[in-house]
Amino acid sequence: MTAVKPVLDVFLDLNVVLVLSALIWLGARMAVARTRLRHDYMTQLRVLKVLCFCVMLSPVLALGVTAAAGFFWPGQAVSIGDIAVAAYLRGEIAMPATQFEALLNTRERWIDTVLSGQSALVTAALVLLALAALRMLVRTVRDALAIRDTVVSSFLWRRSANVDIRLSDRITVPFAVRGARRRHVVLPSHLLDTPRELRFALAHELQHVRARDVEWEIAFEAVRPLLFWNPAYWALKYQFSRLRELACDQSVVTRRGIDARDYTDCLLDYCARTVAQGRPRVLNVALVSGGKAKRVLKQRVIALADAPSFSAPLPALFMGSALLFAVLLALGAATIRQTQDWSHDRLMLSTVVNLERLEARNQGN
Repeated sequence: MTAVKPVLDVFLDLNVVLVLSALIWLGARMAVARTRLRHDYMTQLRVLKVLCFCVMLSPVLALGVTAAAGFFWPGQAVSIGDIAVAAYLRGEIAMPATQFEALLNTRERWIDTVLSGQSALVTAALVLLALAALRMLVRTVRDALAIRDTVVSSFLWRRSANVDIRLSDRITVPFAVRGARRRHVVLPSHLLDTPRELRFALAHELQHVRARDVEWEIAFEAVRPLLFWNPAYWALKYQFSRLRELACDQSVVTRRGIDARDYTDCLLDYCARTVAQGRPRVLNVALVSGGKAKRVLKQRVIALADAPSFSAPLPALFMGSALLFAVLLALGAATIRQTQDWSHDRLMLSTVVNLERLEARNQGN
């Protein structure tokens, strides 16, 4: 159990940081909505990728903040627990010491309860979560094997230095994927009969490859069995999936030789034919998603109509957003960290608690 406890601490910290990142992104979206970048989904996607990258680096950022605080401000508390202890010892929190210590150790008690297995309700909840995570993992592996089977059974049509372009009779919607060594764009074979649609579909999927959207999607799917229970994960994943398609459309029509009106007409025609054929579910791969099909398709058409004429945002925007996200997540991750050492303030609190218990015992006698 001693070896599992630090892992559980890190896992809980990651989930809290994920919630913080979702709140940061909500604030960023509200700020962007008031600027000229509100319809520039290419820039928004890049900024969201910066935020996700900072989330992955949050443990390192937290260590950096703790080390910097210890170097520049020796003895200064960083974690919220140590800050609360210091405030209590200064008399800023009016509460019995035993009650304050119990409140301070709430998370540790919960972890001990989870690891001890003494609560049947907690154990049942953990079993259900484990089963759900296992189901998600099996589903992810099954989907990966199905995609691999589709790629292997497809026909190699074109090959470049980095990408294989393949044709398949088993799919109705093009998609991009990557293997251990190569990236693949798989197109439905029937697109060969419509060169115009073939051109647009190929441009769309190759843009996903250029933007490395496939690698990001793989990362989101890889952590889903661990983070599926956290609403912040689904919020960020939805935002990423939405911006990925909107940004890809805008990137395609800003390239030379691609007319936005023709591309939009092609998108609408393709969706109309697919729905008329009685197979609307095939739209959930690349065009729209599930029951929100009409709304997402509307968003894509509006995004194409509002595609910005510029495609190279100022580097200062990314440097500023990266610095802001890194600072906020670093401070947040450092604040929620559990301190394992006994500082002077913690020893003082323990002494006060022991004196309070001794006084209560003497009064009882």
